[in-house]
Amino acid sequence: MTEQTIDRPRSPFNPGYGRQPLVFGGHEREIEELTRVFTTLDFGENHSILIAGLRGAGKTSMLTLLQHAATDAGWLVISDDASSGLMERVMETTIPSLINALDTGTKGRLTGLGIWEFNAAWEYQDRRREVKPLLRNDLVALSNAIDNRGILITIDEVSSGRVRLRELAKFALQVSHALTDGANIMIAFAGIRIDLDELLKQEHATFLRRSRDLTFERLDPHATMAVLRETAEVGGRAVAPDALRRLAEIAQGYPYLIQLVGDYAWRARVEAPTIELEDAEVAFEKAIKAVMNRVISKVYLDLSDKDREFVRAMTMALVDGRAKMSRIVALMGESDQYVQVYKRRLIDTGYVQRAGHGFVSFTLPYLDQYIRSLISDDLPDDREAADDWADFPAPQI
Repeated sequence: MTEQTIDRPRSPFNPGYGRQPLVFGGHEREIEELTRVFTTLDFGENHSILIAGLRGAGKTSMLTLLQHAATDAGWLVISDDASSGLMERVMETTIPSLINALDTGTKGRLTGLGIWEFNAAWEYQDRRREVKPLLRNDLVALSNAIDNRGILITIDEVSSGRVRLRELAKFALQVSHALTDGANIMIAFAGIRIDLDELLKQEHATFLRRSRDLTFERLDPHATMAVLRETAEVGGRAVAPDALRRLAEIAQGYPYLIQLVGDYAWRARVEAPTIELEDAEVAFEKAIKAVMNRVISKVYLDLSDKDREFVRAMTMALVDGRAKMSRIVALMGESDQYVQVYKRRLIDTGYVQRAGHGFVSFTLPYLDQYIRSLISDDLPDDREAADDWADFPAPQI
């Protein structure tokens, strides 16, 4: 007997890496302003953008959104990450691939510019030898050949290794020269704040110091519930009020977790017209286990030994979601000046924030609970109750 395929509604939630959510919570004004550039070519401050945020905060999804909008407007898109060899990859692989996708008339204009050669079938053949091929020349030539429609460049995963930062700064310098030569370019770099700040300190990064700055943080409770509700509605289902609140409590405004918990709740009883509280409870266990394994544990492992010592002391000092710095200093057994160095590092990294005079709190949901599970089963079972999330406490694991 042949098994029939059951036609089930597909989940509208997109928890995969870099997947563009159907409902993008937050930054609505910035998204509108940036995507408008693709049709008007009125750049203003938007030639270069720095997108900062924690793991899973939506940085890569934002880059994906910009890439789709630029492509729809007829722009060329160059997308890569900040790993070693960026300049070579873009010039020797990405740009030739873009050229091969152009129409014959545009390729003819490129031939006239004297930089690239094509075979009889108008396929990219070789770069005409220059004394030293430069990215700026390639970008200007491409821009002229497509009648200055525009080129979007997105660079993800900026990291603070010295060699990589020097290469990124040189890459940015070439882009700035291309802009000076008249090319219509928007370039966006994405990474955690401390790494982007290190990039700006590089010798050739003057151009980037005037960049527009976007910081991706947790959404507030109402925006979180709006994303969950509206995404489910796109898929043709409703969310019961108590389930919606429970899902928001679980997600804690963390964009990746919003998509993840929404997806698990959707799949719990996919044939039901409404996502109910029981579906949210099913999603809770699965989503928290997944985010702990995929994000929280990796964040902790990324920290230096002294950073870990600070966050462990901070976890032990938590009362109502905040930790007093004097208590952290006492627990670490170091001088106040010494401990302040690590406090500033963790704030610059984005995992810790100031929470009133002399207090700090975690910015990444469940990081404190993960650390608590590592250091002791006897620590106080305090619930996080800071800022807008005081009425939406994170469920205890």
